[in-house]
Amino acid sequence: MYETTKAIVIEKPRHAVVKEIPLLPVDDESVVIRTTYSAISTGTEVKVWNGRTGKLGGELWYPTVPGYEQVGVVEYVGPKAMKDAKGQSFKVGERVMANEIRQYPTSLCASWGGQVEISVKNPTVSGSPFDMPAKIPDNVTDPQAVVAYLASVAHKGIEKVGINKGETVLVIGMGAVGLSAAQLAKIYGCQRLIIMDKSSWRLDRAKKFADDAICCNAAHDQAVEMLADVTKGRLADVVIEASGDSAVPNNLRKMVREGGWELGDDGGRIHLQGDYPEPICLTPYQEWFNRNLRISVSCAVKPGGKEAILELISRGKFDADVLWDKEIPLAEAPDAYEELERNRDTRMKTLIRWS
Repeated sequence: MYETTKAIVIEKPRHAVVKEIPLLPVDDESVVIRTTYSAISTGTEVKVWNGRTGKLGGELWYPTVPGYEQVGVVEYVGPKAMKDAKGQSFKVGERVMANEIRQYPTSLCASWGGQVEISVKNPTVSGSPFDMPAKIPDNVTDPQAVVAYLASVAHKGIEKVGINKGETVLVIGMGAVGLSAAQLAKIYGCQRLIIMDKSSWRLDRAKKFADDAICCNAAHDQAVEMLADVTKGRLADVVIEASGDSAVPNNLRKMVREGGWELGDDGGRIHLQGDYPEPICLTPYQEWFNRNLRISVSCAVKPGGKEAILELISRGKFDADVLWDKEIPLAEAPDAYEELERNRDTRMKTLIRWS
């Protein structure tokens, strides 16, 4: 019954098509989901399309099925099927976040593999607990649930770096992850939120969540000077870097406050939240060492993270609609990658309507 599916396939860098592809067999452990909406990530997915990034340490080949943001309706639940993060069984007709499909038959690569009409989810293709489908609350729309995935990525980073009441947090890069991190930093109790982006369009979209906004390239010394000006020289307690620009991280040492010398003071923290296609160099080391700071990194989402974001959206605490700005039918998807790359500074995310 579920042997093939319609999918977006990147056949070679800068060339995407919509075509039928084979599926792995549906077994007793499978949940089958028919996609209603998916989304194109302006960061990692466009970098897969243009050949600038590699998946999981470079294990990427073409043709490849990209994507990790899709929602749909459950059509089949096997008698031994996986349960959700809360231990509850799935039911036919439920709306869910589907997300990654990490394996396909033949020579197809899965660069997260979510741009498909039919998602077959089981331990073979989705072995990690965070890959479980997530049930969507009734008052959360499909478009809101689609963009909840990258918000869940930001949620994992926020919890890892730790946000304490009274702290000043700087978030760099107002794409979907950075804009989500900015909202979550406020939800988690930061006293002052500063946002930074070189795109005035993206910055304007995010200003309603922030106390201060700095329009500047974070890789430049001017960014440090502007931050010092708005903080009266104190700088930030926490810096979350979400631009994905490999030139930015080395400048972050100048943006985080000095400290960590007093009892009860852990010092400043930097969290790297972007996907960086080029090497990152932290130089000169002595300047990093003398800052007495903590650096953290997080990848993907944590089990229960999708449900946490969906709950925040459902309660009106998190604005998901601000994370996307365009909707297209599936037939227009192959051309959408080039458009997103060309207009990146004035775009957020494109949603794809599958029916």
